[in-house]
Amino acid sequence: MPSDVRRGLVVDLANPYAEGSGTWNFAALLPAPKVTVADGTGTPLDRLTTGPVQRTGHPRRITTVVACRRPDQGLLTAVGSLVRQTWTNHEILIVDAASPAEFEPVLRTAAGLDPRVRVIRMLADAGPYVARNAGLDAATGDYVTFQDPGDWSHPLRLERQVAPMLADTRVAATMAGGLWVTPKLVVTRPGVALQHDGVLMVRRGVAGHFDSVRMWAEDEYVERLRGVQAVEGPPLVLVRVAGDVRPGWVHPARRSYRSAYRVAHDRAFARPRQLLGETGAKAYDVVLAGDWTTPGGAATAGIGQLRALSARRLRAALLHLDTLTNLRDGPLDLDPYVQTLINTGELTQVELTDDVRTRLVIARSARILQHAPDLPAGVRAQRVVIEDTTVIPDAAAAAVRLFGRQPLWAPAGPDGRKHLADHDAALAKLDLPSTLDAAQWRLDRRGPRADRPVLGRHCHGGRAEWQRLRDELPDTARLDVRLLDAAGTAGRSFGRFGPPRSWLVYGPGDVSLRSFLYQIDFYLHLPADDEPADPAPDVLAALAAGCVAVLPYRYASTFGEAAVYCAPDEVHDTVRLLHADRRALLDQGARGFDFVRRHHAHELYAERVAWLASQS
Repeated sequence: MPSDVRRGLVVDLANPYAEGSGTWNFAALLPAPKVTVADGTGTPLDRLTTGPVQRTGHPRRITTVVACRRPDQGLLTAVGSLVRQTWTNHEILIVDAASPAEFEPVLRTAAGLDPRVRVIRMLADAGPYVARNAGLDAATGDYVTFQDPGDWSHPLRLERQVAPMLADTRVAATMAGGLWVTPKLVVTRPGVALQHDGVLMVRRGVAGHFDSVRMWAEDEYVERLRGVQAVEGPPLVLVRVAGDVRPGWVHPARRSYRSAYRVAHDRAFARPRQLLGETGAKAYDVVLAGDWTTPGGAATAGIGQLRALSARRLRAALLHLDTLTNLRDGPLDLDPYVQTLINTGELTQVELTDDVRTRLVIARSARILQHAPDLPAGVRAQRVVIEDTTVIPDAAAAAVRLFGRQPLWAPAGPDGRKHLADHDAALAKLDLPSTLDAAQWRLDRRGPRADRPVLGRHCHGGRAEWQRLRDELPDTARLDVRLLDAAGTAGRSFGRFGPPRSWLVYGPGDVSLRSFLYQIDFYLHLPADDEPADPAPDVLAALAAGCVAVLPYRYASTFGEAAVYCAPDEVHDTVRLLHADRRALLDQGARGFDFVRRHHAHELYAERVAWLASQS
């Protein structure tokens, strides 16, 4: 295990306040002077103290702002640690967010700890960051830092944190390392990093005020500073853990907030309702749930579908739920184009934890529900429809848990409906075909891309899909094969020898779907035999982009003249023959585009969704 985690675990195993045994050396995690737990009442964290410290005078003043609401012993712990700082030119502002009168004794006690402590009382509770802004306005220090009630600062914190800014006027802010601890001074939790993000100190006036939201405004503030220097060395702040800290988990509202401000060029961006303190149910006709992080694919289609729903005067909103494969690098921001439309107000986003009432929730695939977060959801629907042809019990159970309704299953076409009926699924009365804006995908094509036919495919699956492609694709230098590995599974599917050398495989994020389709002449769709022969989104996108779709014969009744058909062993001859006839190649591409434009426009989707939403 990492050395710092091991060190913390050794300390925890000897913690006498957590049923440990042996020599407890909690002080080894922090700098000198040595930290000890004094005798008395209260939690070990509230009884922390250190040995004597050498005070430091300096003409530069530091202001520490402590915003609180309904303060308790934790405020006294925080202020007590601040008055013991070695940096003596220090102003401590307690900003109380309109606590009731019964909390006045705690505030008076805190103010009496040191003459440098001043209490500012606000008339209304607008959240901790509005309170911090009041502290910024009242601060007289050259530098301003912050501390939450209940946290504890080492006596050297201010001295060490201000040092980089004294040494270099170009340093606008610093971050002191923090260590998460429970009130019993337990520091390790499975899967959670030992260090906390830290505590901020800024030159007064360099970044203005905090965003006026109720949570996580410091995230946006740090982003706005464009570079915060970390203070090297052991942690200088103990951050009190409140409740359960789950590894790798980010609250949906915090994630949406982060996604919103990262794409904004100014401070005009969307804020989740929960962060604004808004309460009460919001009503919608349709909530479209999907994974909105992938640029150029499903998210683009969803934008058009939401616009088409709005054109029918339906109150429509989007809800983000992750597919598991998109979490391999941690939670992602939304597709920047989608996020920009949310920021400008063209699209409306709701969170899973929002109080929402809707006539219809549509899950755009079962996969987004298969591993849905274990949260107390606030979205309640009169009807839930899952767009999929594979019945996944876990997804159905999640629909009940999150939205309060047993789901209906909606295929993309008649073949999928037959497949679902064979599995005794509860079916929606209408199919929900894949749709897209054909004009948005259209590309300028004037002939073949190269002297050899260029075949391509957008691969979403795992080992089975890659093995099927290797078995069915001709391995010849006379074909240029290019594959877009959306799930990042190609490497481990082929082992150490990798895919055939004649293939060009793009990894996730290497190229957009639109750019990939521009490279190829033929889009190869060779699915498993049991996959329904209904139009898949990737095939429709390829047709709209002017590619020639090469499909199995069983798709002929679905696509008609819009595609060409062959068996795997006929792929080579089929594409070579068409590639050699430039006029025929362009005409076939035009037929594919026209098929998508006439049969798979977003208006068709909106019409069917509107009917489903109207059913009681």
